Amino acid sequence: MGNGVQTLYSEDLKLFRFLRIIFERQSSCLQSVSIGWDGGVYVQTCGHTLHIDCHKSYMESLRNDQVMQGFSVDKGEFTCPLCRQFANSVLPCRPGRSTEVVSWHMPSNKKTSVLVKEVEDLQEQLGFFPVSTTTESNLSKEMELVIKDIKNTTQRKYMDYGKNPGSPDNDFLFMYSVARTNLELELVHRGGNLCSGGASGAAKRSCLNQLFHVLAMHMRLYSIDSAYNPWTRLTQVAPSRDNCLDDERPEVPMLFRDCPSLLIIFVLTMPQPLRKEHFICLVRMLYNLQYTQALAALSAKFSPEERQAWSTSGTLKKNAFNAEKSYEALLSHVITELSKVKTVYDVNTDEPSMLSSSVWSPQSIEYSLQQFCLPYLRLSCLLQHHLYGDNLSGCPEEEEFSGLAGCLGLLDPAPQPSNPMYSASCLDWTVSAFDLMSQWCSEVTGLADTQAEKSMTLLVQDLQWASPHLLHLPDNYNTIFQYYHKKACTACKKVPKDPALCLVCGTFVCLKGLCCKQHGICECVWHSQHCGAATGIFLLINASVIIIIRGHRFCLWGSVYLDAHGEEDRDLRRGKPLFLCVERYRVLEQQWVSHTFDHINKRWGPHYNGL
Repeated sequence: MGNGVQTLYSEDLKLFRFLRIIFERQSSCLQSVSIGWDGGVYVQTCGHTLHIDCHKSYMESLRNDQVMQGFSVDKGEFTCPLCRQFANSVLPCRPGRSTEVVSWHMPSNKKTSVLVKEVEDLQEQLGFFPVSTTTESNLSKEMELVIKDIKNTTQRKYMDYGKNPGSPDNDFLFMYSVARTNLELELVHRGGNLCSGGASGAAKRSCLNQLFHVLAMHMRLYSIDSAYNPWTRLTQVAPSRDNCLDDERPEVPMLFRDCPSLLIIFVLTMPQPLRKEHFICLVRMLYNLQYTQALAALSAKFSPEERQAWSTSGTLKKNAFNAEKSYEALLSHVITELSKVKTVYDVNTDEPSMLSSSVWSPQSIEYSLQQFCLPYLRLSCLLQHHLYGDNLSGCPEEEEFSGLAGCLGLLDPAPQPSNPMYSASCLDWTVSAFDLMSQWCSEVTGLADTQAEKSMTLLVQDLQWASPHLLHLPDNYNTIFQYYHKKACTACKKVPKDPALCLVCGTFVCLKGLCCKQHGICECVWHSQHCGAATGIFLLINASVIIIIRGHRFCLWGSVYLDAHGEEDRDLRRGKPLFLCVERYRVLEQQWVSHTFDHINKRWGPHYNGL
């Protein structure tokens, strides 16, 4: 099952490879995507705090403790001295910031153009991070240790994506992707949207504010070349587009760049703490780009006749009042600009359109535009919530777009039930919208002659993904047993003595099988390292129980198949018919998604690579 599943990781990896093929400048590619979809770092806390010196004394006492422990102190593992939850790092917190923070959160009445210039000036101070007192110096040292813990936790293959492994560019990509991974995981824990508002169960263990402070401290080591700073291309129209693309080191066009990634990069690399007015300015300018990307992707789905019709109808509205906030005028302009090179739209002309022309009504276009922009708004709103403490108010799913836009200051928060919601009304241009969009489109058409097919792949992206889930299991355990207990291993071609099934991807493996050992590591452990970044969930076919592998440890979880009386039949000794317990399986999946195996399951032991 797992071999044929399309995942966000596989699509993002394909996108990244396309970028590397087309664009020679590696730093430009590494700033255009995020990584971590297959093996990112998730940071959560039990919420308890202690002094740095107290923690050092506690760790020393654990090293001197001769009692057998279920964790490795030498690897930095320990249990919280208050709640006894498993931990492998400490996250420094800056004390006494409540009075200082208020002034940075005040709303602003400045014009957007003024804020854009202020952000540009702040961009020239990249790398500034105030360290004045002894306390701050000690905190900086502890923050450096956290960064080291994050890197040590991550397998090397999940950190190096560029052409030069271990380079500063790779490190830059990995660091801002850690922030992206944690924001996306909180969205998953909330059900994929922010309609519920408030704090989710996993959000109570969140420490994103402290994590961002640590990452921002580390990101001060890097600087973005002013000649290639995305902010300039995001907010200014260049005087001449003749040299917009350097033949030797072409830049990734703005329409190909991931807006959430750019937002996180800006936030982490700007001087800290970042005023809220400047954060909102970042969100607004990037929304302009996100909306233009949505128009370009939508236009690529039109038939040639539809593009011609929408281009003609929109042209008539370009001179109307407020044309820069009219989706028809803007859509027409994007189609006109991208049509200057025929290969942009002609790549997939042989393929029939999935939607008939009658589907693309104004209502369906507005719906598609909102759906394209929603992931960016969700992440921006969640980031604002953690950085500035803004409340997340719940709303019906059909009103999520307007609710998030109001929360971010893109819209007047006052309800307007009589007027339909248009995503173009959230746009805020500080220069001519049509000139800036022409500039972004020309970056694409400049590539289309030689890289037409790849350009379309980068332009049209499906942002709708299902939440992660485990395999769908049959109701009757006998179905699984009869299919797998005599099945030959795909590696050694023998029937394993202890067959097991990965519940994440569906791969059939040998438990403790010496025949399938690789580099001294048995197959279940080996598979967990490649399938789940050292986390594996396996159903033992001949025992009906589940084992969890986490790094160098494992534990028995129990069974999700019970008899008619609700009891387990471990090792199938009683021979009773077993049926899937949906509630137990849901609990297992929830623990997997929320990364709480270490906290909930207490009976861990070392596996010595023997599973």
